[in-house]
Amino acid sequence: MRTEFYEKLRTLLLAGESPVLESSLEPGHLGEERLSWSGGALGALPKGRAFTQTLSAPARLVICGGGHVARCLAPAARAVGFQVTVLENRPDVLAEGNFGPDIDCRCGGFVECLQNGAFGPNAFYAIMTRGHQDDWVCLKTALTLPHGYVGMMGSRSKVAATRKMLAAEGVDAEAIDSVHSPIGIKIGAETPAEIAVSIVAELIQCRHALGLEAPLIPAVIDALGEMPYAMVTLVNCEGSTPRSEGARMLVLPDGSIAGTIGGGISEASAKRDALRALAENAPMMGHYELNSIGGAVCGGKVDYLIVPVQ
Repeated sequence: MRTEFYEKLRTLLLAGESPVLESSLEPGHLGEERLSWSGGALGALPKGRAFTQTLSAPARLVICGGGHVARCLAPAARAVGFQVTVLENRPDVLAEGNFGPDIDCRCGGFVECLQNGAFGPNAFYAIMTRGHQDDWVCLKTALTLPHGYVGMMGSRSKVAATRKMLAAEGVDAEAIDSVHSPIGIKIGAETPAEIAVSIVAELIQCRHALGLEAPLIPAVIDALGEMPYAMVTLVNCEGSTPRSEGARMLVLPDGSIAGTIGGGISEASAKRDALRALAENAPMMGHYELNSIGGAVCGGKVDYLIVPVQ
């Protein structure tokens, strides 16, 4: 049952759903869970105390253009939890293999790729093609699509000219003002890697403002299909702690992990507990105090639920 349960969770997240996961914290019912979504549910309603969390798929970043900045931006955005798609109209650029297997690369006309991409209602668009004309086409198209963020690289003169062109095309002032251009937070960035850092910082800022943080990063969603593992979830945090309630990580039998609940000594303790729970195939609760006695000085306390998935 638990295998089917977590396979369904992964399927829902990959389909862009935001299911609700309820996990019992009651002794005798520990780890009993219910998964519900718009079209149905799996599992019985947990008895007594439960930890309830709405899980969502990571926001999608669509990078228009596969040049030097895009090659730095794609892995950096992926590392902070975005699903990443790169669009490019030059087959040779994508053929150079500058993007890893976890980056979705699509080759074709920009308008067609954007309009047929099905990137979701809160897609983030970063426009950085090789030329002004392609940038302009991508920007006009992206603004007609549902989105959470649109940003475009360019000098101040290019930005001013683009604003005038958008107004002449009948685009309303609010939409024009929503475009992040020049793209990225001002940190004095010059190199492609530095520019990528400034853009990622802006993406994180906008994602937070929209409330789109995904508790499950892409690496965890991918690992949901690699059973067996133990799911570790922070269900209570008091005081100063590295992560907040709802942070999750998967611990595999070889000790490798996907995701993090904060790192350091407390995470190492949780990993040891997870391996024991996995070996015994029994859910368990763990507790750690981040104080000088425990080898940390944050001063907080965490409780975590471990559910083995065989």
